[in-house]
Amino acid sequence: MYISQGQQNQPLGYEMNAHPSATLRDFNAAIDDFVIPIRDRVCPGEPFAISPHIGQSLAGQLSRKGVAESVGDRLRDLDLHIYSVNAFPLKDFHAEVVKDQVYLPSWAHVARAKTTCLIADVLVRIVPEARHLTISTLGGGYRPAGNTPAILEKMAAGYLKVVAHLAQIEQKTGIHIALNAEPEPDTTFECAEDVIAFWKEYLKPELPVLARALQCHRSRAEGLLRRHWTVNLDACHSAVLYRSPLEDWRRLDRAGILVGKTHITSAISLSNPSRSPAAYKELLQYIEPRYLHQSAARMKDGSIIRMNDLARIQDHDLTSIEEIRTHFHVPVSSARHGKLETTRDDAKALLTEALRRKEPAPHIAVETYTWPLLTKGVKQAEQRKRLIDGIAAELRWARREAGC
Repeated sequence: MYISQGQQNQPLGYEMNAHPSATLRDFNAAIDDFVIPIRDRVCPGEPFAISPHIGQSLAGQLSRKGVAESVGDRLRDLDLHIYSVNAFPLKDFHAEVVKDQVYLPSWAHVARAKTTCLIADVLVRIVPEARHLTISTLGGGYRPAGNTPAILEKMAAGYLKVVAHLAQIEQKTGIHIALNAEPEPDTTFECAEDVIAFWKEYLKPELPVLARALQCHRSRAEGLLRRHWTVNLDACHSAVLYRSPLEDWRRLDRAGILVGKTHITSAISLSNPSRSPAAYKELLQYIEPRYLHQSAARMKDGSIIRMNDLARIQDHDLTSIEEIRTHFHVPVSSARHGKLETTRDDAKALLTEALRRKEPAPHIAVETYTWPLLTKGVKQAEQRKRLIDGIAAELRWARREAGC
C-alpha cells in the first residue's frame, strides 16, 4: 500500500522473508497464497508495495534469460510493486536450523558482494520503471566469527565493489539503488557508533579505490558512497540493546550517513521476571532451534548482561534482573504478546520519524519474519489464515499510525 505524504506517495509494505523463497516456485506461491490475500484485506483494488527476500538460490534463477522480466510482467499485472529487497540472509532462511548461518557469507567474503551485485542486476530487470530502490543487507558479519582489522578491511572492499556497481547501474539506467547495512546485536554494526567508526576507519580511506573504479574525482566518489551505502534501522534490534533508534538516527545524521530504510519491528520484553513466574515460563517457550534470539538483561544495578541466544537466560539469577529483552520479532499490531510486553513504542517512534523525513525519504517495511514460528503447531490451513490475518493487522496498524 502507499501513504500520501504531502505531494508524494510513500510505499509501506512488508518483508516477505516470512515466506520461503529459495526458488522461483516458492516466490510465486508466496505471491498467490499470501501477498494477494493480505493485499485484499488491507487495501483491496489498490497498488500494493512488497519487499521480497532474494537470496543466492533465487537470485541465480532470476538471472536466467527472460526470467526476471517474466516475473516483473506478472507483478505488474497483479498491481504489486517491488520497492525494496531483503538480501540480509543469502542462504535458506527457512531451513530447520538457521542460527548463525544467517550471517554467511559475511561481507569479508567475495561471495557476499558478488551475490548482492547479481540481486541488483535482476532487480532492475524486474522493475525497469523504478527510479529508487533499496536492498537491505548484513552489517558486516557475525562478531564471534571474527572482527579484526584485516577482516574489516575485506568487508569495506566488498561494500565498495557493490557501491561501484550500483553507481554504474544508475548511470546506465537512471535507477538509484541504495544498499542498506542493517545493525543487529552481535554483528559488526550493532549501533550508529559502529557504523560511523567503520565509515571513518575503513570506507573513507578507500575512496581513492572507488574513484579509480568509477573514473571520477575523490569528492565525487565520496558523494556516490554516501548515496549508495546507507543504513537500515530496525526498531527491534535497537530495543534489544536498550538503545533508541531515533538517537542512533541523529548520530548518523551528524555523521552525514543516510538512513535508507527502516524496519518497523517489536521485540519481546519482560520486566521483573522473578515476580512474574507465569510470564517467565511463557518467555522460555520462545527458545527454539531455527533462529538466534540475541537477548539482554538489564540488571537492578543498571548494568546490562548480553546473551547470544535466549536459552542463556536460564543461567542467571532472576531476582537480580529488572528487565529482559530478546530478539524475537513479534507483531507490531499489539502492545503485548500474551503475558509478555513488547517494545512497540520504539517501533511507533521509528515509523513516525521515517514518515516525517523529506527527500531522500527512507523506505519503510514491517518485518515480523517469525510468523511461521508464531503459528507453529496448527494445521496448515489454519496456519496460513493466521499468517495472512496477522500481517494484514500489522499493516493496518502501521497505516493508522501514519494517519491514513
